[in-house]
Amino acid sequence: MMKVMENTIGDLSSAFYKKYGKDALPTIAAVSAKSGAEYAKIAQKMMPFKSMKDIGEMYKMMTATSGERMEIVRLSDDVLHFKMSRCLYGIEGTSQELCEAMMNSDKIISTLLGEQVNVKAAKSMAGGDKYCEVIYSKK
Repeated sequence: MMKVMENTIGDLSSAFYKKYGKDALPTIAAVSAKSGAEYAKIAQKMMPFKSMKDIGEMYKMMTATSGERMEIVRLSDDVLHFKMSRCLYGIEGTSQELCEAMMNSDKIISTLLGEQVNVKAAKSMAGGDKYCEVIYSKK
């Protein structure tokens, strides 16, 4: 069910971006940030989050239940660095800038931890890479 929802979000964002180009990016980024923060509020009710290790465990659980595979590159109290062989939003081959706008949904991490977190899409299937590689780090 999560995969269908993520693909729907990706399809809508991709269509909006295709129609309006760069003008659509601020709206996509704002909507993504809002949905990430709302998701965080739900997740906080299910379990406490004190570190990136807790976030990493949640991500591993979520990807396993959806049949996806996530490779943890580095996991510490302050850093979560992982690779995935599938774009969560199904926007492969669109653009790096669309990926970055949609990564605003990762405000979920800042909300869960109650502090600012840097997000970097080191590799992106949307931008043409063979896999996605994401690094979250506490500021």
